[in-house]
Amino acid sequence: MIVSVVNTKGGVGKTTSSLFIANEFALRGKPVTFVDLDKQGSATSWADKASDRGTPLPFRVEVSNTKRLGRWSESLDPDSVLVIDTPPGDSAIIDAAIDAADFAVIPTQPSAADTERVWETLPSLPKSTVYGVLVTGATLHTKLLTTTLAAFDEEDISRFDTVVRFRQVYRQSFGHRPPHDSTYSDVIDEIVSAL
Repeated sequence: MIVSVVNTKGGVGKTTSSLFIANEFALRGKPVTFVDLDKQGSATSWADKASDRGTPLPFRVEVSNTKRLGRWSESLDPDSVLVIDTPPGDSAIIDAAIDAADFAVIPTQPSAADTERVWETLPSLPKSTVYGVLVTGATLHTKLLTTTLAAFDEEDISRFDTVVRFRQVYRQSFGHRPPHDSTYSDVIDEIVSAL
């Protein structure tokens, strides 16, 4: 299974979501490879810092590029999971990651500026792509969240029922092995169910 995490906007939780998704798959006993396509290398830095602290991630993080995505796809064992983290604003990389994906996760925060970029990302998805918009950094039971979810529903946009609420653990996890997270475990359940 290949899961690509994409959005044309930065700062919406792509790398954090990618790493927590990969971690939850690994905790379920799946062999996971994480492909970092972002030139900023945030996921790679996260993995290096975790390893330096003596708590390495339970999967390998590979720096790669679009030319190697085909190789990753071809060499993937049927029981394995490949998670691809993408940069913001690079349409060629985003398109290649979407083309390789069995499932595309589109993280966004519940603000007009962030959700506007979701509408810009959606046209990149071929009609056959299975995807879900994942709302991250949300404060539950707020008008902003309710309005955001309603906007996606009104346009019949595929979205996760799971909402990733704002929690310090996500911000503090950089450079550490992520703990088990029931929210991202629910995200995994929704991905598996959709496929």
